[in-house]
Amino acid sequence: TAALLPELHTAGNVQADARFTANVLRRADGLIAVSESTRRDLVRLLGIPAGRVEVIYPGVDERFSRITRETAAQTLERLGLRKPYVLFLGTVEPRKNLDRLLDAWSELAPSFGADFELVVAGPAGWASEATLARLGAAQPGLRYLGYVAESDLPALTAGASVFAYPSLYEGFGFPIAQAIAAGVPVVASNVSSMPEVAGPGGILVDPRSVGEIRGALSQLLTSPSLRQRLAAAGREHSKRFRWEECAKRSIEFFGRIASGKPGTEY
Repeated sequence: TAALLPELHTAGNVQADARFTANVLRRADGLIAVSESTRRDLVRLLGIPAGRVEVIYPGVDERFSRITRETAAQTLERLGLRKPYVLFLGTVEPRKNLDRLLDAWSELAPSFGADFELVVAGPAGWASEATLARLGAAQPGLRYLGYVAESDLPALTAGASVFAYPSLYEGFGFPIAQAIAAGVPVVASNVSSMPEVAGPGGILVDPRSVGEIRGALSQLLTSPSLRQRLAAAGREHSKRFRWEECAKRSIEFFGRIASGKPGTEY
């Protein structure tokens, strides 16, 4: 990410990324990419031979696919979530594009604020002071939970009506994979790995367009039947993100590299 969008990272992150590229990525006999999008970026941006890079998807914790709204109710009550909500989950940092989501929600609030709220969960990271001020302000229809314990994330995710994730770039995008595994339709960006991970489980938008984000949210919030269709399709799509399959293919990959056999292109 730092090589593609250095303006969204701290100077330390950019320097660390450059050292990792020079000392690890360029010298490796084989690399595992967590998505086809990441694989293409490694080949295109760093000039790494395509045959050295194999795509192996990571898995999603089974708690996300097993939980239901009913079993999540106790956690949601403890978190004070008593009305339907749109969820954003992730570290609050420039790459996550949270300000445009907040802009889109502020335009929707007059129509949907009485029935839904936007819940933002995640540590502050290196967000701008302006973004943190927006999250900390007492705005009707907006809740900022801050850091949420990992054990509560399946319930928090499964309880959402819609999961919104207009990130500017993701190598994989675990929150999207977790949301579709939990049966929650997503609004995700149409860039990098996000179309690959969301699959048929959501609506894709230009993350730099507040209008597209707003329109997708409105479409989902006004159509329970559309939410149900996307949720079912997303659950099916999420079955490809299994740790068992990831482990099996990773062991095979390391065996090939250790034996000096060439990589397999995917």
